[in-house]
Amino acid sequence: MRGEHLILDGCTPAPLASYLKALAVLRLISSPANHVSGQAADPHARGWWEDERFHLRTTLSRDALLRFFLHDYAPSPLIGAWNGRAGFLEGASAETSSRTGAVLVRSIANSRGVRLEPMRRVIDLIRRNKYIGLYNVQRDEEKREDDKARKAILKRKASATKSLLLPSLRAESDEHHLAYIDACYILAADEITSPILGSGGVDGSRDFWVNYADHLRRLFDFDDGRATYHGTIEIHSAVFNAGYLADANGSMGQFSPGHSGPNATTGYEGSNPLNSWDVVLAMEGTLAFAGALTRRWGVTGGSRAAFPFTFEPSNAGAGGLAPEDPNQPRGEVWTPLWRKPAAFAEVRAIFSEGRLTVGSRTARTGLDAARSVARLGTSRGVSGFERYSLVQPDAKLPHQATPLGRFSTPARPCRDIVADLDAGDWLERVRRLAGNRKSPARARQAVRRLDDALFRVTSTNRTFRGTQEALTALGGLVAWLTTNREALVSSAPPPRLSSEWIRQADDGSPEFRVATALASIGPLAVEFAGDNIAPPMAAHLAPIDESRFFHRGRLSQRRTWATGDNTPPTVVWGGGNLVSNLVAVLERRLVEASIRGLADKPLAAARWAQLSDVAAFLLGDFDDSRCAALLAGLVWAEPGRLRAVRRGDGDRAVSFAYAVLKPIFTPNNTLHEAGVLPEQTRMPVPPGIVAGLRSAAGTSDGRATNTAVRMALARARASGLPSPFDLVQFSGRGTRQGSLIGTGIAADRLAAALLIPIGTGALASLIGRAYPKPDDDNPTTEDPTHVH
Repeated sequence: MRGEHLILDGCTPAPLASYLKALAVLRLISSPANHVSGQAADPHARGWWEDERFHLRTTLSRDALLRFFLHDYAPSPLIGAWNGRAGFLEGASAETSSRTGAVLVRSIANSRGVRLEPMRRVIDLIRRNKYIGLYNVQRDEEKREDDKARKAILKRKASATKSLLLPSLRAESDEHHLAYIDACYILAADEITSPILGSGGVDGSRDFWVNYADHLRRLFDFDDGRATYHGTIEIHSAVFNAGYLADANGSMGQFSPGHSGPNATTGYEGSNPLNSWDVVLAMEGTLAFAGALTRRWGVTGGSRAAFPFTFEPSNAGAGGLAPEDPNQPRGEVWTPLWRKPAAFAEVRAIFSEGRLTVGSRTARTGLDAARSVARLGTSRGVSGFERYSLVQPDAKLPHQATPLGRFSTPARPCRDIVADLDAGDWLERVRRLAGNRKSPARARQAVRRLDDALFRVTSTNRTFRGTQEALTALGGLVAWLTTNREALVSSAPPPRLSSEWIRQADDGSPEFRVATALASIGPLAVEFAGDNIAPPMAAHLAPIDESRFFHRGRLSQRRTWATGDNTPPTVVWGGGNLVSNLVAVLERRLVEASIRGLADKPLAAARWAQLSDVAAFLLGDFDDSRCAALLAGLVWAEPGRLRAVRRGDGDRAVSFAYAVLKPIFTPNNTLHEAGVLPEQTRMPVPPGIVAGLRSAAGTSDGRATNTAVRMALARARASGLPSPFDLVQFSGRGTRQGSLIGTGIAADRLAAALLIPIGTGALASLIGRAYPKPDDDNPTTEDPTHVH
């Protein structure tokens, strides 16, 4: 495209006021209605964002663009006539009132400049509207009435008239005024207001129309429409960020927190230099956010979503906003950024279609928006969004468009794994439950952590850590649900998470691999055989209804908590450390095998850790807390395939004691498949072996380990799996100091490691060390007293 390439240094993505200025410049030079001649200054102008600045490709030169604003610009009639300070509701003193709104309306109505003709025309239409006159009289009568009962009646009448006023203005007013009405309201069954323009064009005592007109008066002479001295020197700074000596102070209101006025900060205060063009252009830019009722009837995603890129406040992904803040944000606004030159008609299309969807429903919150954008990628031409929360720092202060950061659009669509938590509206139900006034701060913090983590999952710089944080946060939220009786009654377990969670969270670390393997312990590893099945790992962490945890050999989507006042005995995971909890689970599963009449040891798993992972666990080169936190979230996911990781000679890194004990704690079916035991042969776990290791918690002198190894070797020999190592060597009666093996490894940690699932290849390696066949070509040279 030919033409001038102008960089508008005064128009940046943040703050919101500066972004709105960019929209205004592109719209105004493209609009015939905003040119005194009735013809657009450049109907083919195109704009885009690059290097944190707004760029224009236009037939206008830099000087021609400035001349347009100084000589040809016709301001839009952004008149909020329905508000008390706007100048139309002055009672009987409309022609004599000294209030700013009334003075401005009279000044514009009596002006002669061509540039104010659109505003004069709208003022005339408003004055002739029958409902504005009736509303004016009723408000005046209400103010003058002293009797409370009569005053209440008059107030209801005035309110009823106002509800008729807005539709009437929308039907009868000028089309250019219509855009401002739609930017302030959606006229549905009730009046829905846009957060970007406050409560229908006002924010507390600030009337945006009055502020806009007041600054227009500073820029232009209302008598003849000519630009004033201030209008001439300030336009350079507003558009191109040129320096000038500011001689006016004021406030931008919510559009620019840096100009929020008195009491908006702590410590010392000073004056706020203010450029009137910044105010005027920011207001002109708000018209891009006009809602459209005709396009949005039947929307089922919350009222805020009726306005372009405007959502219910969520605070997700914004660490500076606390869930305990009593002054909740008015809404959340996402301002789209695009890299390819676009005409304003194209930009308007982006905004008019700015109703992001998540599945079959409209995005309600910022998290929903992030999910929708991540799913679509850059197919809509939007490279990113600047996020803002309309926050009120204090009940006595105005709102502020507080930046929440940049959300960059991924180059390619991404799978929305967060949708798994949407099943049955689970995520929203839990949010409402935690947001209840009776819920403790712990609940709100748990939801906030989950929302923040889910937001990071959708971002373009997604990493393994983001998904892991989401799993950890999910586990923390479930921990609150299951320890609060009222929450337990009003909620359900998390819905099934797809195996995609495993893929996106897999960082190859020993902690993640061990947690994933542990989470997959349960019936999914074997064929379902009637009602006698082993409990899933989740049953040890939360009181689930096992009968509804599975469906046709898969994890069920419709899970429920176990009913009754007592916690099921399978729930043994407590507030202790990872090791003590794993030992408790191991002992409980062995007990459940006896109670349920299971034919095999209930230790099978769908996924396995590597021996190098187990070695890291045994030797303490392992983050127990991280593994436990991951496990709490992974138990709700479908087992996923782990990526291959090679870590050297892991089979030689695990201790000999572990090599002896692990086969004893391996399901018989696995031993049969690996050729370790003949078919129909069983190798049960010797009674007391786990208890002995547990009772020696914290000790690593090898005595308890020696006893366990001796019991395991005896059990293996009785089952037909002999070992060349002498039982007497591990009896504890030896005279050599080296007769104690397993020194340096805590006995209870060794017991916990026996629960970690390993594959058949790893099992074969352990068998080759602890139970080598006599006719092996390479007989073992293992020294069992050597500690690895």
